Amino acid sequence: MSVVSADTLGLAELAGLFNAGFSDYLLPMQLDEAALQEHVEANDIELRDSRVVVAARPAAFALLGVRGADAWVGGMATIPDERRRGLGEQALVATLAAAAERDCRTVWLEVVDANHAAIALYAKLGFEVVRDLAVWSLPAIGSGTAAGRAIDERSAQAWIAANRPSHEPWQRADAVLGRLRARGAPLHGLVVERDGAIAAAIVYRDGAAPSVLQAAAVDVAAAADALRAAAAGEREIRFTNAPTNEPFSQALEQLGGRLVARQHEMRLGL
Repeated sequence: MSVVSADTLGLAELAGLFNAGFSDYLLPMQLDEAALQEHVEANDIELRDSRVVVAARPAAFALLGVRGADAWVGGMATIPDERRRGLGEQALVATLAAAAERDCRTVWLEVVDANHAAIALYAKLGFEVVRDLAVWSLPAIGSGTAAGRAIDERSAQAWIAANRPSHEPWQRADAVLGRLRARGAPLHGLVVERDGAIAAAIVYRDGAAPSVLQAAAVDVAAAADALRAAAAGEREIRFTNAPTNEPFSQALEQLGGRLVARQHEMRLGL
């Protein structure tokens, strides 16, 4: 048995390991090579600092994102028939050691609140819960339900940055929007106004089901208006890792959004 850097695996092999590890996960997570490459680039995953445990074959992994003094566990799992041997913990401990060698001071991760075994492992290693995040799906609402105005997504992001009530989760951070812009992803901005001033803003990625990347609002009513505008027509809206105690999660619940999962955001000081 050995521990190797994830960059010693080809992208196809790493994608196969990722998909096998998450094949029975509580949230569907299957990535083809292109999606894994985007995950690596958008979330600043350092494959040279990510670790894979190899038994007779690659069996467990932990991916590490790095931004300055902050690091993030961008996925860890063990393939089903190699579980209960401590391989996942071994991969994670080795990855945390790599983060320390990079002079990272804080490591973040998210974990589904029903994944009790993983939460116990993280707590054992010193991670603490910071807040709860929710993954939402909002069905199409229909046209004419709210007046929103399309604006340049950079302008929407600037307003959000000045008005967000807390830090963005790793996968919705400003750095991610910059990486996606560089990749040519279709990003759009939308605002709703109240008394001539912006009351809520959304940056979303267009697609078959648009995905909200960042959002902020002065209150729950403004957040609901922004969501109505974004979901107008025949479009489901996806919102990943919305803090549960902030306006957009509360508005999504009021509008009948489907709670896909609740996650703990956890933090470890190195």
